Amino acid sequence: MIKSIKKQFSQLTAAVALIGLSIAAQADAPQELEKKLTAIDSFKADFSQVITDEFGTLIDKSSGHFELKRPQLFRWVVEEPFEQQIVADGINLWQFDMDIEQINVSSLDQTLANSPAALLSQAQLDVAENYEVAAVKGEGDGVLIYHLTPRDPDALYEVLILEFHSSDLVALQVKDNLGQATLVDFTNVIMNPEFEDDHFEFVIPEGIDVIDSRNSIEGAALEKSDILEKGDF
Repeated sequence: MIKSIKKQFSQLTAAVALIGLSIAAQADAPQELEKKLTAIDSFKADFSQVITDEFGTLIDKSSGHFELKRPQLFRWVVEEPFEQQIVADGINLWQFDMDIEQINVSSLDQTLANSPAALLSQAQLDVAENYEVAAVKGEGDGVLIYHLTPRDPDALYEVLILEFHSSDLVALQVKDNLGQATLVDFTNVIMNPEFEDDHFEFVIPEGIDVIDSRNSIEGAALEKSDILEKGDF
């Protein structure tokens, strides 16, 4: 799948360059993509992720599973090569690096701003307002690949590519402003699964250091006094 999306990325870039593809020429692409994304109330899949630098050199490779529920709830669990959990509980973003026994917590709104994760998890979508969108048909029936360029000059990335097989999101690619590319391949995809109400809550294990980057913890699941008791500050 990663090879496929890389190939499609090259084909799409060439198509844009050769025929001068514009938003006006594909006026329905943003609306079609928004419809597909809006239909994803929840999502569950295994993933494999590859990160390369601007020269295509491998920087990192990982695998695990991903779960999502709108709005602003998700759990990204890395199983290989090092265990890590990234959990959005609707208010906070928790990053638990198990090998170093450390947790970082930040405000979800601040962290998701201008990031690809916002597109998949936010409650309200306005694809046309926030992105220039082009779409091409991929290899196989029902395969569509969307090429998104952020309109916001402060966005953290230059290009976001989403690949769908019919209504299923099966791959994505992000290229940042330094040329680093992240490719994610989703397998065993389950669209709109049911999750328990507390599935995306994050419970701090005993004895784990917490680094709190939030400006305010009002409304957070963890009271500051509880953190102080652990001796983390």
